[in-house]
Amino acid sequence: MLPTLTAPNSDDSEIGAVDFAVSPGVDHAALSPAQNLLALDEWLFFPTGWHALGAASNGRLPITVPSLHQGLALIGKGRVTAIFGRLRAGAGVIDLDTKNANMGDYLAPEIADWLRRRGCWVLERPSGGAPGRSHIFFARADFRYASAEHRSGLASEISEYLDNLADDVNIDRTELDLRDSVRPLCSPHRWGTVTRPRGDLRDALRNLKKVLPEAPALQPLRSPKKRTAAGGVWSGAVTPLELQRYKREIAPQWRRYLATGDTSVLGSYKPTGDDRSLPELGLTRELVWAVGDPKIAWSLIRESHPTAMQKAKHQRPDWWLKYVWNRCVEDAKAFSPTAESSPRPQAAPGVAAAVQAARVRLEDLMWTKSARSRPSLLLVGHHLLDRMLTAGSLRVPCPERDLVKTTGLGDRKTIRAALRLLDGAVGRLHTDCLSPLEPDSTSFEFEVDPTEDCSEIPPLSFHPPHAPRGLWATLPRASHGIWRTLLNSESPLSPSDLASKAGLVETRDAAPTRSHLAAVKNAATALAHAGLARVDEHGCWIAATGPRSIKVEERAAEAYAVLDARVEAERAAYRQSMSSSWSLDRARALKAQKEKEAAWWAGLSGSERAARSDQWRNAFDELSITEQATRKARLAAARANAGIDEVEHYRSWLESLTPDEFARRSNDRKARFKMLSQSERGLAVASWARHRAAFGLPLPSTTPIDERSVLPNGVEERDRIFLERQLSLPFSGGVTARAAG
Repeated sequence: MLPTLTAPNSDDSEIGAVDFAVSPGVDHAALSPAQNLLALDEWLFFPTGWHALGAASNGRLPITVPSLHQGLALIGKGRVTAIFGRLRAGAGVIDLDTKNANMGDYLAPEIADWLRRRGCWVLERPSGGAPGRSHIFFARADFRYASAEHRSGLASEISEYLDNLADDVNIDRTELDLRDSVRPLCSPHRWGTVTRPRGDLRDALRNLKKVLPEAPALQPLRSPKKRTAAGGVWSGAVTPLELQRYKREIAPQWRRYLATGDTSVLGSYKPTGDDRSLPELGLTRELVWAVGDPKIAWSLIRESHPTAMQKAKHQRPDWWLKYVWNRCVEDAKAFSPTAESSPRPQAAPGVAAAVQAARVRLEDLMWTKSARSRPSLLLVGHHLLDRMLTAGSLRVPCPERDLVKTTGLGDRKTIRAALRLLDGAVGRLHTDCLSPLEPDSTSFEFEVDPTEDCSEIPPLSFHPPHAPRGLWATLPRASHGIWRTLLNSESPLSPSDLASKAGLVETRDAAPTRSHLAAVKNAATALAHAGLARVDEHGCWIAATGPRSIKVEERAAEAYAVLDARVEAERAAYRQSMSSSWSLDRARALKAQKEKEAAWWAGLSGSERAARSDQWRNAFDELSITEQATRKARLAAARANAGIDEVEHYRSWLESLTPDEFARRSNDRKARFKMLSQSERGLAVASWARHRAAFGLPLPSTTPIDERSVLPNGVEERDRIFLERQLSLPFSGGVTARAAG
């Protein structure tokens, strides 16, 4: 547990715990002592490389601590009593460990003054081990730590000064130690002693950022479990969020706003003039739906770009919580369904059971292959099975280039080899459904058999969160297999168990080596920074869902952009190759066949053409609406393959109709439409709309024939045509006589 520190002055009031590092543009006067301690640690230390300490000795415990925040959450659990980490480039510490307390109290200000006179930022912290012992942190942009025999520059000057100082005061040189690893300011001593650095922490943080203006390379976003004060984490009341749903990704435009402060793509939430309220309201509303936790949401805001959420940062978290977050939660409640009416979406039972059985077969297949080929095999196999759950179908397309983007595997040969291994052992790879005539809409497909009884296969104990596109391309090779192993485990797994169950060892019974354990450590730490895993106080790993660093999101997006650009370039080159000699010869052959058919039709007599037309028209009318749509689409595609433009074909046919024929066809069409039922009418309208949209045909209201052309041109022409029609009508003799008499 991180101890609660009280400020010595009345103006240092607690306003809540900070979860992440603050951005360079944050108002440091708004931070409490506890927040300043955490911010100082995040600016002084590398974000990775943390270790746990026990009370017995200074030896580190065999627990991999992925981040500062997770390390602080482990303090007080099990044997963990403290943590230590490695200082960043430009920062160092002098461990003053004198046996005489008075001597230590004398030397600490002397060393600090010597460092300040050489332009260093300095912060003193009692170590807590015994009176007179302290840690003197310092920072200068050109300082680089090295071992004693390889030191140069400022590090060499400090070593020489400490040698001379130890000789002057007659103490052992080991009592003055220049180091790059030490306990963070937030961690107590391994014996439980809590100490606080000397001086104004706000000024210390502000001055440190002047010396080292850039934050460390990676800032983890995993929030530690902190002790809640009597009034809660926030001084104001938190409106509970009762939305029954699982978390989702923050929308891309809002991630961009957090990372860069860009408001150009926020749509209706763009700021108007100098008013910054709209984008801040929109982002808070997005965080309510995507994150759901005000502490995590505020931490994302604190880490955001200095130009993002400026008003909220200036007004402090209590104001933002009361006037923005709580109101967005109340608005969300107004149109959110209840838990009973909005259950978590589930895949079809048959699909879920078959996919789970396929995962078991995939694990069995894994042990029959070499350890080197397993990561790509598991990555491709699990992505295909995930796609089945998403589509609700046991047969899904598996284009190699799409798998390149989703899995992060840059080599299509690796994906092709994995598909061959999956074929027959896990499911069936259908290669006959890829048509060279329609390469843009067809591909290989992968199918698994349905399973009638999967009662022996336990369901997932943890629903996996969505991984951002490109994430697996940025993580170590073993990360995906380890993550899947954690998902299927009901209890935490030690590194050795992870190495065995994830397939890093050659056989099921083989013991993991040091290289296997190192691979597990690197992969699990990367998963923790990606918000997909966490470690407990015993050094065991658990699947988890948590917020990711914006930098993790940015790296994943960059990796995906590279893969996407490569795939699109390959597809463009493939489409360009479709204009090869084979394609041109095929197009010429189809056009020649169409001309031959037209010549054959022209050679038929008029009566035979009419008879054939009536025969095919009657056969077409007997088809269902769906079958008619399929027939029309096939004929239109055949004409397109022969080089006949469908729109021009339609216009020429329409213009070939006489006005009377056009009117007769229109009336017949209306009569047939009225004979349809209400549902059939809707189906017919939708079918025609899809056909027009697919082939670019004009709407009925925009036919190329002018409606006036169906009427005679002028009064004399109209009277002549009317007379001809009347004379052609049959009249009986009696009627004629009566008419004449």
